[in-house]
Amino acid sequence: MSKPEKSKPADLFLRYAADLRAFLRVRRGAADAEDLVQESFVRLLQTSAVDAPDNPRAWLYRTSANLAADAYDHRMVRERLNVDWPDMDSEAVDACADPAHRADASQRLRQVWIVLQSLPDPCRQAFLLNRLDGLSHRAIAKQIGISEKTVERHILRALEACRRADVLGRSC
Repeated sequence: MSKPEKSKPADLFLRYAADLRAFLRVRRGAADAEDLVQESFVRLLQTSAVDAPDNPRAWLYRTSANLAADAYDHRMVRERLNVDWPDMDSEAVDACADPAHRADASQRLRQVWIVLQSLPDPCRQAFLLNRLDGLSHRAIAKQIGISEKTVERHILRALEACRRADVLGRSC
């Protein structure tokens, strides 16, 4: 019994690239579909150097979908970690009617942010995913690839850092 003939990378690109772009645009809403398709083919070339997949079409679709999901996850984390102060101030401070409370809330928010910036990235990320996105410890663990116990420790560490800095005062 003979092995199926392996296609050349250029032939695979010509055959599947347009369909992969359409797949990513429709199914994943990926604005960067072209980059993801190219990255998928780069990975196919790297994998093929060692052990070519039996079904390159299925392999390309799975890889493209995984890359799109990873890109989305990274984008969401970056957006959460790079919060713009004016937006945070307006959301958190507008809830307070009294100008003195507004000034106090704005100052506390800045202090919390300074404390969070001093924490290691995984600790800050777990805390923000829990407090801003409302994710459970299990969901955070799955999303960032750590154990639930580690998530719990990271959140407690962030809370303790805020308590030590005395920035968890009254709310509006």
